[in-house]
Amino acid sequence: MGAMTLPETHECSMCSPDASIGTTVHEDLVVGAPLSMEDLDDAQRLERFAGKYAHDHCKVIEVRKVTSDSLSGFAWSVRFIEDSAE
Repeated sequence: MGAMTLPETHECSMCSPDASIGTTVHEDLVVGAPLSMEDLDDAQRLERFAGKYAHDHCKVIEVRKVTSDSLSGFAWSVRFIEDSAE
Protein backbone atom coordinates (compact mmCIF):
# COMPACT_ATOMS: atom_id res chain seq x y z
CA MET A 1 0.00 0.00 0.00
CA GLY A 2 1.62 3.26 -1.14
CA ALA A 3 1.74 6.34 1.00
CA MET A 4 -0.83 9.00 0.37
CA THR A 5 0.56 11.93 -1.53
CA LEU A 6 -0.78 15.37 -0.82
CA PRO A 7 0.28 18.72 -2.20
CA GLU A 8 2.85 20.82 -0.37
CA THR A 9 0.20 23.32 0.62
CA HIS A 10 -3.41 22.47 1.09
CA GLU A 11 -6.12 23.87 -1.07
CA CYS A 12 -9.10 24.34 1.12
CA SER A 13 -12.51 24.08 -0.43
CA MET A 14 -14.15 26.07 2.31
CA CYS A 15 -13.08 28.34 5.16
CA SER A 16 -15.30 29.46 7.98
CA PRO A 17 -14.50 31.43 11.11
CA ASP A 18 -15.36 29.41 14.20
CA ALA A 19 -15.95 31.69 17.16
CA SER A 20 -16.09 28.78 19.59
CA ILE A 21 -12.39 28.05 19.06
CA GLY A 22 -11.41 31.58 18.04
CA THR A 23 -9.90 30.75 14.69
CA THR A 24 -10.73 29.92 11.08
CA VAL A 25 -11.57 26.34 10.21
CA HIS A 26 -10.50 25.20 6.74
CA GLU A 27 -11.98 22.25 4.95
CA ASP A 28 -10.06 20.25 2.39
CA LEU A 29 -11.53 17.47 0.24
CA VAL A 30 -9.05 14.67 -0.26
CA VAL A 31 -9.96 12.47 -3.22
CA GLY A 32 -8.10 9.27 -3.90
CA ALA A 33 -7.13 8.40 -0.35
CA PRO A 34 -6.91 4.62 0.01
CA LEU A 35 -10.08 2.74 0.80
CA SER A 36 -8.22 1.18 3.73
CA MET A 37 -8.88 4.45 5.56
CA GLU A 38 -12.37 3.06 6.10
CA ASP A 39 -10.92 0.32 8.28
CA LEU A 40 -9.57 2.86 10.74
CA ASP A 41 -11.56 4.42 13.53
CA ASP A 42 -11.99 8.19 13.77
CA ALA A 43 -8.97 8.70 16.02
CA GLN A 44 -6.69 6.67 13.73
CA ARG A 45 -7.92 8.53 10.65
CA LEU A 46 -7.34 11.84 12.40
CA GLU A 47 -3.81 10.76 13.26
CA ARG A 48 -3.12 9.56 9.72
CA PHE A 49 -4.21 12.83 8.15
CA ALA A 50 -2.64 14.95 10.91
CA GLY A 51 0.81 13.83 9.85
CA LYS A 52 0.13 15.01 6.30
CA TYR A 53 -0.93 18.47 7.40
CA ALA A 54 1.56 19.13 10.18
CA HIS A 55 4.29 20.39 7.85
CA ASP A 56 2.50 23.64 7.12
CA HIS A 57 1.41 24.15 10.72
CA CYS A 58 -2.09 22.82 10.25
CA LYS A 59 -3.88 20.87 12.91
CA VAL A 60 -6.54 18.44 11.72
CA ILE A 61 -9.66 18.53 13.88
CA GLU A 62 -12.09 16.30 11.96
CA VAL A 63 -12.03 13.73 9.17
CA ARG A 64 -15.20 12.34 7.66
CA LYS A 65 -16.19 10.50 4.52
CA VAL A 66 -18.32 12.41 2.04
CA THR A 67 -19.76 11.59 -1.36
CA SER A 68 -17.92 13.04 -4.32
CA ASP A 69 -18.09 13.16 -8.10
CA SER A 70 -14.74 11.42 -8.27
CA LEU A 71 -14.12 8.01 -9.78
CA SER A 72 -14.37 6.30 -6.39
CA GLY A 73 -17.59 8.11 -5.51
CA PHE A 74 -16.26 9.41 -2.23
CA ALA A 75 -13.72 11.75 -0.72
CA TRP A 76 -12.49 12.57 2.75
CA SER A 77 -13.48 15.90 4.20
CA VAL A 78 -10.60 17.06 6.34
CA ARG A 79 -11.28 20.03 8.60
CA PHE A 80 -8.21 21.74 9.93
CA ILE A 81 -7.04 24.92 11.60
CA GLU A 82 -3.78 26.76 11.22
CA ASP A 83 -1.76 26.09 14.32
CA SER A 84 0.47 29.10 14.79
CA ALA A 85 2.45 27.52 17.63
CA GLU A 86 5.93 26.98 16.23
